[in-house]
Amino acid sequence: MSADETILIIDDARLARQMVRSFVGHARPDITIFEAADATEALHVLEGMPTVTYTTIDYNMPGMNGIDLAILIRERFPVARIALLTANVQASLRRRAADAGIDFIDKPVNQTKINAFLAPTATTG
Repeated sequence: MSADETILIIDDARLARQMVRSFVGHARPDITIFEAADATEALHVLEGMPTVTYTTIDYNMPGMNGIDLAILIRERFPVARIALLTANVQASLRRRAADAGIDFIDKPVNQTKINAFLAPTATTG
């Protein structure tokens, strides 16, 4: 893996961001980690980035939901690996994520789920 890989962790809950950051840091200490608390902040962070390798996005956030944000990110970064993190496991939400090319990680998030997401050819579930 390249040392210039990046991940943007987007979640309105600070504790959730810290947990994902910890799991990512344990799995991939070489990755550069960025954080955002909502869609507006995420889009601002991404403005200055030439690329992003991975993105985790909470579904339920104030303002824009995670799928709508993921679609915007996908438009700018078509090869980014994006995962929706949510406790909302409805089939319709899973279909929307799949249709948008977004991985789905059920909450609660743990080390195993993050490891699978960061694996080169993994699919999460």
